[in-house]
Amino acid sequence: MNLIERISRLISANINHLLEQAENPELMVKQMIRDMEGSIIELRREAVRAVARVKQIDQQIKTAGTTAEELEKFAKNFLKKGEEEKAREILSKKLHTVRAQETLEKELVNAREVAERLKSDLARLEDQVQSARRKKEELIRRKQLAEADLRSQKAARKSSDIIKTSTETVSGGVVGESKIADYENEVVFLESVAETERELLKDDIKKELDLQKLSEESAIEEEMERLRKDL
Repeated sequence: MNLIERISRLISANINHLLEQAENPELMVKQMIRDMEGSIIELRREAVRAVARVKQIDQQIKTAGTTAEELEKFAKNFLKKGEEEKAREILSKKLHTVRAQETLEKELVNAREVAERLKSDLARLEDQVQSARRKKEELIRRKQLAEADLRSQKAARKSSDIIKTSTETVSGGVVGESKIADYENEVVFLESVAETERELLKDDIKKELDLQKLSEESAIEEEMERLRKDL
């Protein structure tokens, strides 16, 4: 496939339609962008050449026009001198130059058309690649949102399964809420045990303090007895 055919195909491509038919739209649009960018490089090169060709032909036409004017002057001079053969020879060269100039002018028209078409195709293709880039970004965003939604659904499904497991019937239709009640009873029991431990600890502390008080009182009485004896 030559450049023009490939460019035409890319420019006329309906990106949305192609992506709808693609198994992997994101991968396909990335490939399209690569193809377009490669074609843009080639097309820009051809457009530059076409513009340069227009300038070259235009310069050749100007040169031919100048040459034709100079040849006519030479022919007039020879004719004034009576050298008609020389004048005819110079006019023959002028005629060939003028015909070449006319041919160049036709070529210039075609060259300008080609250059304009290439520049137009280049602009359209650059628009297409920008559109494809926007489409790629859109697909990436949609993919990220879809993945986030999928993760959310999985998390919701997992939560639902946990709730379902905790409330499903067990052995002959006993509702799973009894499991929750059993767990609550166990917690209440543990709380009671903890409260009992606290009460026992308080009693132990009280007894320890009472013993310390008795010990102190006994020591004081012994000191009192010793003092009485001294007196």
